[in-house]
Amino acid sequence: MRSEALIKLSFAIAASLLLSTPGHAADAGAQALVSRALKAMGQTHDLHQVAALRAETISAAWDTVEFDHADAPYIFQGAAHATVLDDMQGGRRLTDETQLGAGAEPTSLHTRTLLTSTEERTDRTMAGQPLRIVRDDAPPAWNVDEPIAALLLAEKANDLVREKDASPHGIPQHVVSYHVGRYPVRLFLDATTGLPSAIEVTRVLQRANSVDLAYNAMGDLTDRIELMNYALFDGVRYPVQSDLYRNGVHLRTTVRNDLHMDAALDANAFALPVTSVPISHAMLDDIALGQPVALAPDPKAPITEISPGIVQIPGSWFSTIVRQDDGLVIIDAPISTGYSRKVLDEAARRFPGMRVKALITSTAFYWHVAGVREYAARGIPIYVRDRNVAVIRAMLNAPHTLAPDELATHPVAPIIRPVSKATAIGQGHNAIVLYPVNDGEQPMEMTWIAGAHLLHTGEMVMPLGPNGALLQPESLLELKHSVEATPIATDGLRMIGMHMRPTAWEALLKTLKDAGVDGAPGAT
Repeated sequence: MRSEALIKLSFAIAASLLLSTPGHAADAGAQALVSRALKAMGQTHDLHQVAALRAETISAAWDTVEFDHADAPYIFQGAAHATVLDDMQGGRRLTDETQLGAGAEPTSLHTRTLLTSTEERTDRTMAGQPLRIVRDDAPPAWNVDEPIAALLLAEKANDLVREKDASPHGIPQHVVSYHVGRYPVRLFLDATTGLPSAIEVTRVLQRANSVDLAYNAMGDLTDRIELMNYALFDGVRYPVQSDLYRNGVHLRTTVRNDLHMDAALDANAFALPVTSVPISHAMLDDIALGQPVALAPDPKAPITEISPGIVQIPGSWFSTIVRQDDGLVIIDAPISTGYSRKVLDEAARRFPGMRVKALITSTAFYWHVAGVREYAARGIPIYVRDRNVAVIRAMLNAPHTLAPDELATHPVAPIIRPVSKATAIGQGHNAIVLYPVNDGEQPMEMTWIAGAHLLHTGEMVMPLGPNGALLQPESLLELKHSVEATPIATDGLRMIGMHMRPTAWEALLKTLKDAGVDGAPGAT
């Protein structure tokens, strides 16, 4: 009996100590901070009773995936006006967006996006004509980017804890955290006002679409939404402006021109046209060789040996296998780690027993190098334009804790070979010389295979216009100048690239002529 009493006493003491630990106190404190934030925003309104939020927004976005240089300022991606309707009780959002052109005039491109707990549906129209309906699984933890929803989710979370206070921008903040599924969320609450000042969520993007593709190689992504410039809308305090940062890089600014809190939800508000398009559950690693990615180019072309020992793998982004006497060289590693494994399997099938001795990355645009980690994991040397080394290293060093790949589970030191001048790979059959596109504003390199009369042009040449017309005469001119500064012979030269089957050099000259470039044959 005495022993049993001692055991009970020990448990009582342990329980008492546990209840008095800072961790348990922080949990209670976290709940209090969330309640305070809901009260600060709602004032005399109970935000639990809000049925819907209706906002009119203007947004501006920047392109950090394709760049002239890999730091700010970034290329302006575009502006848009949108009506955003959040179903606060049903966990749905409908965004009705119109792209804005020069002078902030509406364009004819119109997009409606429906987000639910299970899907993301996108309907696009151009000049009133339907373009395409795309349906994917819902992106992870999408609903925490709205502050009221983020607070209500925090309030219900059984793992809500208080973290150490912080002072972003020099302003004291209380910090609480919880998880939505397996994705960690942190809320920053102003220590003075109690209002939310920022929301952070860490997630991975792996769905088989072009948006997720751009960022999947970056692994664990921390999206931070800064909330500022609070104003009263229908008696509720709400941020007029929000800014999205991804891994510390500014992606988008959104300003709310108007906001209403609805006590009831229009039953027809979320109605979209009936469609037979099924929801895609495909992930990036599921994409087969040559299979197009949603909303990306589709070349509708098979895998082809375009010259003896040179195999081109078309797709939304191309890869090319080059057989040399002592091994294989792969040009470009787009899409994902899983896609790179398929390219390497195809190389092994077509050229059994041949080692892969090099990977060439023509650019560092995120789509084009999203599969680079698989090559690094296998110890394959990676040739990188010197201006792109920092981007490639960032991808190779990115944490992949939420979705570990081979490089994350078995780390190796990557072999990176910067290209700043003419660089030879191999001798004899299909010998390669790499050249930086020195006249190009965007950092790319070109691959010359003299024996095959082939020049891989990166993404300088894109036959993606009407009837295969070449786009962007500026980049064609930059390529022409860069080629003229090298020994590359253009007589009988065929161009290939990230989006291009073999195309005669003369097509480039004709496009420049049509653009009125002095010095191009026939230009006036």
